[in-house]
Amino acid sequence: MIFCAFFEVFKVDDPKIDRKNFLKKGPILLFRAFLEGSREESIEESLNFKRDPPADDIPLLRPPGAVPEAQFLDLCEGAGACAEACPADAILLLPRKENSDLDAPIIQPSISACVICDDLSCMKACPSGALKLVPKESIRIGIAKIDPDECLAWTNMDDTCNYCVEKCPIGEMAIRIESKGESKGPVMGKECVGCGLCEYHCPSFPEAVRVFELTTV
Repeated sequence: MIFCAFFEVFKVDDPKIDRKNFLKKGPILLFRAFLEGSREESIEESLNFKRDPPADDIPLLRPPGAVPEAQFLDLCEGAGACAEACPADAILLLPRKENSDLDAPIIQPSISACVICDDLSCMKACPSGALKLVPKESIRIGIAKIDPDECLAWTNMDDTCNYCVEKCPIGEMAIRIESKGESKGPVMGKECVGCGLCEYHCPSFPEAVRVFELTTV
């Protein structure tokens, strides 16, 4: 009964997880569900306060194609054309720290990440030149860093976890799984564009992979 109820509640449909290895995989899935529930509560809290200026510990991740920060703030009109054009609703309009009467676009990957859309919609929609149209491979929103101590794979809590690698739109040049001794886990490559999909999909709480400003790495 417990086994059936678990499958029903968590909708486990992996054919490899049967009654024989339920005791091995079941706790991992239960732990993931707990982490995802905690993460959803954190996101809901963030959304409730998203009209506040970004906190000091929130990286200032501008949309793809953003010119250098000082120039960006001079050019950006805060009209929100980029946010309206974003197919993933990844761009938030938040008050600026230095002028709370004027908005500026920011991406917070833990809430919603850039998907590096084929149309590069936000860059094309920007009317002021704060976002310049650049090729996908030239996008640098930020840079992702992995904390092995929080990673389910590197800590051997779940050596099958590879959400960050699976969801990356760039591929192994940006993030890949490598082995080290008896452990294996994700490592960053040189082509990370900082989209944040790895952070968004990371089941750890706090996230084991986070995107930071390029200037702070």
